[in-house]
Amino acid sequence: MKTAVSFALAASLSFGSAAATLPGTAPQSISKQQLLYDYDEMLNFDLKQYLQQHAPHLLDHVEAISHYAGYSSISPKLLLALMEQQSAALSKPHTADQLQQPFANLSTRQGFVAQLADVSNRLTQAFYQGHAYHKTGKNEKHTSDKDAQRAIEQLFADQHLSRRSPQATELTQQDSRRLTALYKRLFSQVANDSDTLPPQHQAQPTQVQNGDIADINQYFQLPFPTGEYWRNGGSHTHSGSGSYPQSSLDFNRGGNWGDNLSYIWVAAAAPGVVKYHSSCFMEIIHQDGWSTTYYHLSNIQYGTGAYIERNVPIANYASYKGQALCNGGASSGPHLHFSMKKNGQYYHLNGMRFSGYAVQAGRSSYDDSCSYFWLAKDGYRYCAWSRIYNAGVSQSVPPDNTNQYSGYLAHRASQIQPDGSWFSYSGGRISASLTGPANADFDLRLEQWNGYNWYSVAVSETPSSAEQLSYQAGSGYFRLVVLSYAGAGNYQLTLSR
Repeated sequence: MKTAVSFALAASLSFGSAAATLPGTAPQSISKQQLLYDYDEMLNFDLKQYLQQHAPHLLDHVEAISHYAGYSSISPKLLLALMEQQSAALSKPHTADQLQQPFANLSTRQGFVAQLADVSNRLTQAFYQGHAYHKTGKNEKHTSDKDAQRAIEQLFADQHLSRRSPQATELTQQDSRRLTALYKRLFSQVANDSDTLPPQHQAQPTQVQNGDIADINQYFQLPFPTGEYWRNGGSHTHSGSGSYPQSSLDFNRGGNWGDNLSYIWVAAAAPGVVKYHSSCFMEIIHQDGWSTTYYHLSNIQYGTGAYIERNVPIANYASYKGQALCNGGASSGPHLHFSMKKNGQYYHLNGMRFSGYAVQAGRSSYDDSCSYFWLAKDGYRYCAWSRIYNAGVSQSVPPDNTNQYSGYLAHRASQIQPDGSWFSYSGGRISASLTGPANADFDLRLEQWNGYNWYSVAVSETPSSAEQLSYQAGSGYFRLVVLSYAGAGNYQLTLSR
């Protein structure tokens, strides 16, 4: 059966006319459903099995294809069809060197993964082109088959325009028609193969969850365990460039490359079915067409098809850059890259709520100005890089946020707390108390960042080492400075917010 299938597939790929079509049908463009990596395809198209049967020489690249299909939300079937059209990557066995350009002239990059990343990213950018949230106020771009057709044709047009071909438009249209016919031949055959198997050998499809969500504002929690504080970064597109759709947020609980971060767990934002894209990237498919993605991971706990509940630990974020970027990309440090999709499309986050925090998306990716980007809850704004508490989707409130710090000061020395850094605050009362040596004079100062430098907003300077201060703060970035006016010794500092 396997030999016959492979022979039929190879035969179906052998056509010479650029405008070849299936018998009795007119050429059609690639549809939106064929371009997007939808949830039924995620759960029921086995990429590895397909390559084992039809292109075993590509098996070394199965994770990279799966990764970039999930990351770009472009169908792996479409990516395979493009490779076949450009370089016969499926039907003709290739050496490792020959596979360095599977998309041939569609990409100027060198290397299988580099070309795969480039082509999938350009398709995504072209698909969302022509829409901005500030113009329409719509989170979800109302895309159609025309958007998919434009994305495909733009990809081919770039190739012909770079060659300065006088027939660029005609060649682009021919390439688009040819791709559509090839896609149908490749993947209608796969469906027919499955239909010919006895029922006991047919794979049982995994069902995507159906049904409406009763209250979307109480459905998604923050993507880390309830009861913990993490920091959040500015909203951005899934790739980090451009301004729409800003579908993604970064979260972290600290750590540097090389640290042991196995105690830091990423958690499911809502119940759903897992899609394992790669060793650093996974997706959870929820009800009503929603899904959430989790990137820069290590130690993923679940495989494709597993059902998990909300708040279940699913992975650590990676402590080594090579693992965090398991198929290429960029990352400045250990963190979770979290994204939202609706019906396979990346979804603009403006107004979405996670554990009760409503997102105000910024002007463009990574906008960290608190005048434009923030998370809002209970009347407070949490700016970029704020510590936010995950109360889950219930109405519970965070515990008293009191922290203690200690240190040693030499005569006339100073130290910054917390831990030589700063903290972000959404507004309210900041209180601090200092206890130092009885025979010394230590002082305490609260400083705020004004965008250019730190300036003092509250000071306690008694003739002793017992200092207290309290300040009614707006939102912003703050730090405490402990100073020795005279003497040396150990101190204890308590900070309450």
